[in-house]
Amino acid sequence: MLERFAPYVESSIRKSVSNPTKLYRFLSNPIVRHYVERYQLLKLKNSIKYCYNKSPFYHELFEKNNLHPNDIKSFEDMNKIPFTNPEDLQKPERFFTVPESKFTKIFSSSGTTGKPKAAYFTKNDLEKQISRNATGLHLVYDVEEGDRVRLTYEHGYETGDWGIRYLLENAIQRIGAMSVITGHRLPANKELDLLKTYNISILAGTTSYIYNLTCEMEPLYNLRSLHLKNIMIGSEPLPKAIRDKIEKTWNTKAYQGYGLTEIGTSIAGECKQQNGMHITESDFYVEITDPVTGERLKDGQIGEVTITTLDREGMPILRYKSHDLGLIMPEPCPCGLPFRRIKIKGRTDNMVPIGSGDNLFPSECDEAILNIPGVIDYKVVLDKKHNKDHITVIVEIKSRTGKIQKKIETAVMKIPAIRDGVCDSKTVEKPEIKLVKQDTIDKTSSKAKRIVDNRNLYD
Repeated sequence: MLERFAPYVESSIRKSVSNPTKLYRFLSNPIVRHYVERYQLLKLKNSIKYCYNKSPFYHELFEKNNLHPNDIKSFEDMNKIPFTNPEDLQKPERFFTVPESKFTKIFSSSGTTGKPKAAYFTKNDLEKQISRNATGLHLVYDVEEGDRVRLTYEHGYETGDWGIRYLLENAIQRIGAMSVITGHRLPANKELDLLKTYNISILAGTTSYIYNLTCEMEPLYNLRSLHLKNIMIGSEPLPKAIRDKIEKTWNTKAYQGYGLTEIGTSIAGECKQQNGMHITESDFYVEITDPVTGERLKDGQIGEVTITTLDREGMPILRYKSHDLGLIMPEPCPCGLPFRRIKIKGRTDNMVPIGSGDNLFPSECDEAILNIPGVIDYKVVLDKKHNKDHITVIVEIKSRTGKIQKKIETAVMKIPAIRDGVCDSKTVEKPEIKLVKQDTIDKTSSKAKRIVDNRNLYD
């Protein structure tokens, strides 16, 4: 019965973009959660069988591990399937489940932590992603016909498109709103002219770009007077200090989304509660696993976000190690939506070990430094001298005052990994703070890399 009627219900939900209130009321019924889990397990089993029968990579992987799709009878049985690593996608053709001629689009990841990864999508895959994005934009973020959405995401990387820009543009068009895009990013004064000229109602972009834009435009104009409905942020973490600054300056809410180009751009997104991102569970199965042992972790425990696609036609992926650290929140959301929520806490490959084994997260530095009034941006540079870690914090400020240096020093020393290294293990020198004028730090890259490690620890 579920197998016959659930796909019809899912299709109806995707087509309910015109009536988000009715859809929200339906999804908020407590009984829906039970059927979400049953349907998700059904789609999971079907996806595994599909991969085994059609994907050269997964057929070989299952055979090598003496595994058959019928061995996966429950969510807990997923531990039997080995992980898929980002390096595996360097040869995407091994994952193809349709002839190459059926693919109509290639998206490229940013390559923040390595060689950009290419993800191939069929016409059906694109339609599902666009529909998914349109439903979420209309249901949660109030994007509606007549809105004008400024997309500041760049076009793409190397030879491929950046999926988030393409899919958002098409989803906005599906709703009947207008997307406003440019061939490249604009200086603050021209961006401001664009926002006013086209009466922009919603702004979308990466955390670092929206934050930098906010800081640069604030002295030029009262941004509150633009009356944005909201700001949609993706592709990077959104620390509280940055969110607070953006929301206060624009007098609107900033919502965070989560996705991976190689998996899907709308894996999860915040609701109005702004407390965790709801997972699109009809399209993705998300596990939290120990990044070292691979063990499945319980809700509430921090581990590596591991993702399985549930309805991808051309290049399905099972148990993909995202390198993102996160947790699934155990309690239901007060908003009433039945989908589990995820919080992203950092990156397994962005954890910078310092001192005697403590891990320094960029998000910790964001919270400590960017929360200080007058700070525009920063960069942390790590070096190794005389068997001690040396930390230089380069901070871009609006204007030099006698107190700002001291405030930065105090904030940096409160970061646990730095404090313990300096005061307890004595393996870290007290950080050096260098104040620089505005526009000194390079902001041309699409994703901010604020910690630069020159220690060659693994060479």
